[in-house]
Amino acid sequence: MAETGHPASPPRFEILAISGSLRRASINSAVLRAAAQAAARDGLRVALADSVRSLPSFDPDRDTEPPASARRFRKACEGAAGVLLAVPEYTFGIPGAFKNALDWAVGSGSLYLKPITVLKVSPPGRGACVREGLSLALQAHGAHVVHCSVPVSRHDLDMHGEIDNARIVAELRTVVAELAERARTAAAA
Repeated sequence: MAETGHPASPPRFEILAISGSLRRASINSAVLRAAAQAAARDGLRVALADSVRSLPSFDPDRDTEPPASARRFRKACEGAAGVLLAVPEYTFGIPGAFKNALDWAVGSGSLYLKPITVLKVSPPGRGACVREGLSLALQAHGAHVVHCSVPVSRHDLDMHGEIDNARIVAELRTVVAELAERARTAAAA
């Protein structure tokens, strides 16, 4: 019990979802929105981050006193119990803006030992280079990474660009539930 006589509320448990795509009609972003809605049915909160777009280019000289947008991004990563990523492959690697976000997170250690799930939403046979790049970058963060494949095509979207496929929504719900369980286990350790 807290000193006020009321039971202490449990700590806020939140998964942070970050799209590696800046495209407004991104399938990766649509997948994360669908994952957040599906997870809500299980009482899980998935916060969608749009901070990748607002980050300035990483500058090691500014790392000790980062700009406000970088501080917000670091705080969101640090405060999350786990992180869900959906990152497209661009020119055989990680999109520049997303790699920039990862660079801003290094100095703070905000992803250190963090449970992270990387969603591959591209069709089979595509996306291997971004997986390799993300594995290396997240290894530098000391994150605990799991890769999941939930292929999505434009045919799986409704007229508003949202996921309209019950199988995909069910798979995303399972992915988030598994990430939440990993995060709970990590928090209890």
